[in-house]
Amino acid sequence: MSSADPGPRSAPVSLRPIPRPVRGRSLHKLLWKKLHLPRAWVHPLLSGAKHLASPAEVRLRRELAQSLDPSLAAGGIGGIPEERGFLLPATGAIPGMDAAVARSVELFEERRAHETGRVFNASKGGFLLSVLSGDDFAAHPELLRFMVGRPLLDAVSAYFGAVPLLAGAVIWWSPPNQSATSSQLYHLDNEDARQVKVFVNLFDTTPDHGPFTFLPADASRAAQSALREGRGRLGDDEVARLGGLAEQRSLVGPAGTAGLIDTSRCLHYGSRANREGRLVLVFQFLRFESPSESTFGFSRPPLLCGEGLDVHQQLALGVRAAM
Repeated sequence: MSSADPGPRSAPVSLRPIPRPVRGRSLHKLLWKKLHLPRAWVHPLLSGAKHLASPAEVRLRRELAQSLDPSLAAGGIGGIPEERGFLLPATGAIPGMDAAVARSVELFEERRAHETGRVFNASKGGFLLSVLSGDDFAAHPELLRFMVGRPLLDAVSAYFGAVPLLAGAVIWWSPPNQSATSSQLYHLDNEDARQVKVFVNLFDTTPDHGPFTFLPADASRAAQSALREGRGRLGDDEVARLGGLAEQRSLVGPAGTAGLIDTSRCLHYGSRANREGRLVLVFQFLRFESPSESTFGFSRPPLLCGEGLDVHQQLALGVRAAM
């Protein structure tokens, strides 16, 4: 039994879920992936429809973000530079990191004890295997509260110009593998024109662990033209030909090393041909009116996690105080 505080066990009556705009993932997939319509058409169309469905919500989130200190100096982690599209906070700068890492590893070990064949054998599951995902986190509110902690949330809000939604979360295990395919090649994520994924190494991570690797947004720009509206994958040779590899960065370091990366603007890959197993916590922020939803999202707002949080954090969880 874990000694971590599991949080409240019943939904506080003072909170209610925020009505979400109509889900757009299926339509986004049809228009963008199947019909190959330009992203410049698809994203504004779907985002605009969601905005029209919830104009007051979108306005409130923008107003709250405008009230933040633009320097974010008091928070201790800084902001996400617009041109570069990423932030690598100093070790120990994100509040609650040590406890979140310890709890995530504990959950991983519990799963390993019961489901070794499914979760830990690459031949049975591929190179990127989900230990916990989406609604699984509702049983672990201490982790969700960490994800919407400030100043981390402030940095994302300032980058978006609006208080975002915590759109999804996953703990991924990458077994040793020899493959270089799919998301192991350079690519962009396409839920929106911009997003922020927070990557947290849960084990000490070296180049042998297949670390998350990316190019800053400005260095990615030239290579993006080869992706046909952001679709497809690029090999290292093609990225090198387009002049991008000189700025390649990998998220290596001790457990708790983290990066806030705009994976819609920064070309990236991970879990490629790692000699050692890699464990990473990833959580994703999107705009409330984002054209699509997370692939590892929540089917319902996690009400159990909102008690005792401020309005910014509650909005990020998709809940608010009842009138």
